[in-house]
Amino acid sequence: MINDLFAVIVIVCVAAALQSISGFGFSLLAMPLLSAVVDIREAVVVATICGLLTNVVHLTKDHQLANRSIAQRVSLSALVGMPLGVVLLSVFTATQMRVAISSVTIILVVLMMRKFSIKEENTKVDLVLGAISGVLATSVSTNGPPLIFLLQSKRLDPSRFRATLAYVFTVSGCASFAVLMIAGKGSVAAFQFALLSIPSMYLGTWLGRRARNTLTQHAFQRLTYVLLLTTAVSTALAAFI
Repeated sequence: MINDLFAVIVIVCVAAALQSISGFGFSLLAMPLLSAVVDIREAVVVATICGLLTNVVHLTKDHQLANRSIAQRVSLSALVGMPLGVVLLSVFTATQMRVAISSVTIILVVLMMRKFSIKEENTKVDLVLGAISGVLATSVSTNGPPLIFLLQSKRLDPSRFRATLAYVFTVSGCASFAVLMIAGKGSVAAFQFALLSIPSMYLGTWLGRRARNTLTQHAFQRLTYVLLLTTAVSTALAAFI
């Protein structure tokens, strides 16, 4: 128990630091590592709670930087898309969904690297990609790629990018937590791990916020590409392993 707890605390700290630097990636790093240490059901609860709290911290500190019009449209459309994700799971297998999102993510990265742009006032794209992220959240638990593509394509600077993502991820995190609780997925052990990991989450968040100030715009974009490609690869692997 003590060894498992120490591993969980370290994983949460590192994942929170990554989230602070890039604006996303907490679950991308935390879930595979947590599931190797504790039961997958406990890992999901820990990642959901600590990931949500990480985004709440960033939103509290950076709320004035968030593009609220985009964030609100995306958040509302994501909530609308979430039930559809549950329906799709009854039509397609999880493997098929993961292969699809992996392929789409690679295409999105290529478009981003080719400097594909979307006008900031284009509300229809916000609604469509927001809904897609909601579908992915409840089907394959990977809702980041369409949101990251959207905000990068609107040419938001790193500070506004991270703050807007924190807004959207806070809303979706609350919805995910509610779904977990309604479904009865919580456990005493999971909440113990999450509660005892909160101090390390704050430490990781603090370290990441300090480190991100040293990133240039170019370095930030390259980090985004690397993390998205990592998402694509890990999603593809999860489909076949």
